Amino acid sequence: MSPFVARALAQEPLTPDVEQRLARAARGGDRGAREDLIRASLRNVVLHALRLGHRGAELDEAVAAGAEGLIRAVDGFDPDRGTRLATYAWPWIARSMTPEAAPDPIEAFEPTPAAEPDLDLLADLPADLAAVVGLRYGLLCRDGMGLTIDEVARRLALTRWQVRDREARGLAHLRERLGTVVRRAPVKGADPP
Repeated sequence: MSPFVARALAQEPLTPDVEQRLARAARGGDRGAREDLIRASLRNVVLHALRLGHRGAELDEAVAAGAEGLIRAVDGFDPDRGTRLATYAWPWIARSMTPEAAPDPIEAFEPTPAAEPDLDLLADLPADLAAVVGLRYGLLCRDGMGLTIDEVARRLALTRWQVRDREARGLAHLRERLGTVVRRAPVKGADPP
C-alpha cells in the first residue's frame, strides 16, 4: 500500500456539521474549503477501491481514477439536500474506477417522454438511490423498461446486494415522501383552514 493510500485511509471522517460548513464554503468559491473536503473524502475513494478488490499498483490506479470522480462530485454537491457527501459521491467514484460503466449514474440515460413526469419522484432522493430506483423501474432508461438487478449492478459498478439495498432504501424514502403528501392533502368535503 502506497503512503498516499495509507494517509487517505488514516484520515478521520468529517462530522456532518463540518462537512456541511466546508461544502457551503466550497460552493461559495472557497478553494481551501474545497480542497479540505476533497482531502477528507479520499478515504471513501480508497475504501471503495478496496471493496472492488483492487490491490497493489492496481489500488493506486483505482484511487487516482476514483479521486477524479470524487472531485466532480464535490463540485456538484449540495449540502442543503440532506445527503452526506459520501452517499452523493459513491456512484461517481465507482464510475471513475470502472470506465466501462455508464458515463454518469443519472445523466447517462434519456427518459422516454412518458417517463419524464415521473423523474420528479427521484428529485429528492440521494443520487445513488435515485440512480438505482430510476434504472430498476425504467425512469432513467430510453425505452422506459426497468433493468434487472444484475444489469443495474454492472452499469453502476455495484454488487447485487448494494443494488437491492439502495432500491429498498429509495423505495422506503419515496413511500415516506408520498405519505407526507397524502397526509397534507385536503380532505374532500372538509372546511378549508
